[in-house]
Amino acid sequence: MSQQDHTIQTAAGAALESATLADPMAFARDGGSLSGSVEVVRLQRLRDLLADASGCITWEVRGGEEEDELGQRGSRKFLWLDLEGELRLVCQRCLGPYVFPLRLSGCLELIAPGASWPDDELEDESCDAIEGARNLELLPLVEDEILLALPQSPRHEVCAPPDEAAGSGKTSPFAVLAGLKK
Repeated sequence: MSQQDHTIQTAAGAALESATLADPMAFARDGGSLSGSVEVVRLQRLRDLLADASGCITWEVRGGEEEDELGQRGSRKFLWLDLEGELRLVCQRCLGPYVFPLRLSGCLELIAPGASWPDDELEDESCDAIEGARNLELLPLVEDEILLALPQSPRHEVCAPPDEAAGSGKTSPFAVLAGLKK
């Protein structure tokens, strides 16, 4: 299958929702490349973590091969994934919107279905391994990589706690209790 065939499969690469690699191993062998963008609102699992689901993520998936330890060309197949965009998360300190600049380059080694997984995959953190099964859907793959890249506790470098940010002038319930002790 040629690189052009891979692109035709995904309606010129623009719609990630329908992008599927019929044969990821062949895509990698042929050095295939797909790119496009996806609206953040289409990423269902990510939406609950966001302050709002506006914006777009641009994506590119490239396939390729590398030599193994014995120098055999093409024995290791890879997908390289590049993502870029902005996500609007919730700051865990002030509870306001926090713009997270997403710039991600990831490497995924394709393991042939039924093949044994390499032991070094567990040690090498620069590249994760996935099964190179037929009809690999790219939307869940892209969403997984975004979810893994999110900060555990997104916060502005400098921001006020929610009470100060709101400027409500309300007295803290703990201040009232402290006043009762006197």
